[in-house]
Amino acid sequence: MQGFPIEIPKHERRRNPRYEAPRDLLVAWQGAGKRNVSNAEEMGVGGAFLLHDQPLSPGTHVELLFDVTGGEVRARAIVRHGRAGHGMGVQFVHMGSEDRARLHRFIKALALEHPEGSVPTPSNWFARSVLPLDSGEIKSHHELFALLNKIYSSRLTGQLQLVLGRVERQLFFDGGQLVFATSSDRHDSLGEMMLREGALTQSQFEEADELVHTGQRFGSAIAEMGIRTVDEVNLWIQRQLTQITSSVLDYPAGRFYFFNSLDKNVAPEIAIPVPLGKLLLEAVRRAKDLPLDHLAGDPALRIDLSPDPLLRYQAVELNHNERRLLASISRSVFAKDLVAGSGIPKEDAARALYGLLVLGTVVSVPPTQQADKAAQVENIDRPARVEQPSAAQAPEPVSTPAPERAAAVASTPEQACPAQTDDSEDTKKFEEEIRSLLELAGKSTYYELLGVTATSTPEHVKENFHRMARKFHPDRHMGHSEWLDLLQDLMGRLTIAYKTLLDEQKRAAYDKQIAAAGAFVLGQEKTESEATVDDCLTRAKQALRARNFAGSILWLRKCVEIAPDVAKHHAMLARSLAAFPQYRQDAVRHFSLAIELDQWNTSTYFQFGELYEAMGLPWRAVPLYRRVLEIDPEHTKAIERLAALENEGDSAKPKSERSFLSRLLHGKA
Repeated sequence: MQGFPIEIPKHERRRNPRYEAPRDLLVAWQGAGKRNVSNAEEMGVGGAFLLHDQPLSPGTHVELLFDVTGGEVRARAIVRHGRAGHGMGVQFVHMGSEDRARLHRFIKALALEHPEGSVPTPSNWFARSVLPLDSGEIKSHHELFALLNKIYSSRLTGQLQLVLGRVERQLFFDGGQLVFATSSDRHDSLGEMMLREGALTQSQFEEADELVHTGQRFGSAIAEMGIRTVDEVNLWIQRQLTQITSSVLDYPAGRFYFFNSLDKNVAPEIAIPVPLGKLLLEAVRRAKDLPLDHLAGDPALRIDLSPDPLLRYQAVELNHNERRLLASISRSVFAKDLVAGSGIPKEDAARALYGLLVLGTVVSVPPTQQADKAAQVENIDRPARVEQPSAAQAPEPVSTPAPERAAAVASTPEQACPAQTDDSEDTKKFEEEIRSLLELAGKSTYYELLGVTATSTPEHVKENFHRMARKFHPDRHMGHSEWLDLLQDLMGRLTIAYKTLLDEQKRAAYDKQIAAAGAFVLGQEKTESEATVDDCLTRAKQALRARNFAGSILWLRKCVEIAPDVAKHHAMLARSLAAFPQYRQDAVRHFSLAIELDQWNTSTYFQFGELYEAMGLPWRAVPLYRRVLEIDPEHTKAIERLAALENEGDSAKPKSERSFLSRLLHGKA
């Protein structure tokens, strides 16, 4: 999908810049029958942001009084936006000429302290953090990109609300994937967009708009009226989501609020994915206020390729500089050395590296890991390929241009998988391959899933894993939304298998487990009972898709009866039983059996923990979430649930007895 140029409405642009106000600047205000004094967080000739726990409602008129160098300033203003617990943004609407002159002199002095063209040094370069997102102020593109990078790379699920001037926009994420967006600006509505582009006549627009007033969605209305097919509507909705997201990326100043839940009532349009990585990269190329000089000169920043396959092999169209820089990274290297030795103009190289960091394809190496893990990262977590010198070490050979060497690292979707062509036969075969691997993952070993043997070297495991990650990455198949759930499931299973077989201790423990179960002899033809189990399992899955839990319980009990030693059957039965309060004790028993049979499935531990929380037994969920993090330290949902439970459990204790994590969270709050 091509990017669409976005024109930001004039009423959304701030006419004058805001500057950080001195900490001792107090503003007295009164309005809506209230009087108070607040610290100013920001100040400009057009308005200010005042800190207050209970801000006034947008549209409220207030009178202000504050002291600046040279005297006091009196002004009338109107509240434009606010957030309970933080403050409110006000716009000046009237002040006397002398007050205006004093304010201008004061703002001019602030501008000299913080020149408009200067870019502050970032506090970090997209470092991972276990602290949950809540709310905050966005003052630059870097802060916006850091926010979206956290959501994108940590695969968070939730709603990001952005207050941009007078307009509110919301971006909806499911596992880090952008799936929907809304805007309070009528200019962004689906109907207005289609009307502007000539896809609807005025009479068609008005007829569909009447149906919207009855509670129907605009996209559903025009499909039901026969004006556009469902596929055509989906394309327009995807274009609308792209427009809203691009508007956000091109206008970063404002406040954000993140809610860790996804409103399922947003359906049906919420099922439409949008390639956020592509939009982020395009925004990085356009942004004029990025800290590129700081990035190119940071003496402590060390970068490396991401160990996360979903980030490493995402389908984005890199430009020449980005491909060249990415191809030159074969080990952990200092960013300044990489930029200086790349042979690319400094600003262009820094922008290319910044884009790769925003995407998460390249990550910053924490200082505590730079010395003791450099050799481990180089020897363990590298794709099997011929070593290439970094840009800081040597110039590239003339016979091997950078873009060609980069093709294996960052290929386009078409290069990654021929199944994305229009050939229906190839498409069908590719879907069958996905389902076949998922079926293999459910009944076989990690070795067979990755196409290796128990005697395969770590290099062979890496080679097969990276080949499969390039082929089955969800980003490479955006045109087939019906595959995305399957591909995300498959990539999760491949990643767990890869991490287990690459770690010596985990691999040894896994070998003992499968040897005890006799799993090394898997792969024989199906017996009659196995065929029966497959039939029951198919029927159970059909019932689950229809949310017929009673039906799924019936078929899954038959699966457990025929094959009692299969962990997946017990786990699926437990999930179905958990839907009925009267069966939850039985669900606990089957979750326990599933864990005994498969001690490495993070989904089982996590769902078991969710069941205990639903039963009002959070203390039993805590060790299960901890076990998830032992297997997968980057499991975002487990981190969030564990932090929440420890915070709740420690809130009643004396401060000295609280856990470090909960005290840290309380401190931040």
